[in-house]
Amino acid sequence: MKPITRREAIIKGGRLLLGTATCSLFPGLASGCSNQELDPDIIARLIQNTENADIRNIKLTVVYDNVPYRKELRKDWGFSCLVEGLDKTILFDTGRYDNLFMSNLSGLKIYPHRIDELFISHDHPDHIGGAMKFLGIRNGINVSLVKSFPSGFKKEVKKTGANVTEVYQPSIVSKNCLSTGELKNFVKNEHSLVVLTNKGSIILTGCAHPNVIEIVKRTKMITNKEVLLLVGGFHLLMDSGSSIRRKALQLKELGVRHVAPSHCSGEEALKIFAEIYGDRFIKSGVGRIINTNDFS
Repeated sequence: MKPITRREAIIKGGRLLLGTATCSLFPGLASGCSNQELDPDIIARLIQNTENADIRNIKLTVVYDNVPYRKELRKDWGFSCLVEGLDKTILFDTGRYDNLFMSNLSGLKIYPHRIDELFISHDHPDHIGGAMKFLGIRNGINVSLVKSFPSGFKKEVKKTGANVTEVYQPSIVSKNCLSTGELKNFVKNEHSLVVLTNKGSIILTGCAHPNVIEIVKRTKMITNKEVLLLVGGFHLLMDSGSSIRRKALQLKELGVRHVAPSHCSGEEALKIFAEIYGDRFIKSGVGRIINTNDFS
């Protein structure tokens, strides 16, 4: 199996990707991070009330992805990742199709009752598709989502018995992790999950609609830490090879030590990041488990 091609992704993504192309033509509309000033008092409270997790305990498992990794698991356009080894076990996004999502959870021997929190990056179908089915089984947990999420979705989440936390400013998700806060974008507002470790931050991005570079910059401003790992969708499918290369080099200059791009990053981006990052490029895809052994 091969990762989805740019042409296939454009067909699958339809208007979502066309919206991104519009942003590239009008960069002022695409820049999402500069319109929300960071409140120093909020940031001080975040740092005061969080602590670093031990990197030796952390495990990331990619549950849903269109990039293949383990052949026995089904790939499909979308993303989901489980984060373990923190004070809470956190599920990040839920892919596109609920039956496929639940099937992959089962195939990975991930049981819903083990999960303490659901973090949803944004409300595109390929990131929320399994949410209601999952919440119907795992009742009463907290769901973190950005404030701009449709009210109808929030109501449906609450009907399952879950609590909804609406995120706007950077905020605490658990003792060991934060939300970047809602970052605005012409296509879709989004927030990313930041795991605090004794070796630097781990950033999980759903699609990085607000620009993967800006997400990293925002994270460093919030945490005052170097970035150990950037994982998830980098949304580079519509970028030229030269643009992808420039962004990969920018991330390196920003001190991002390891990268594990997948989902909407695109096959060309995977090749370029692998070239630029060398042994600090982590091959990802559905079923991939990332742990201490992957960090040089």
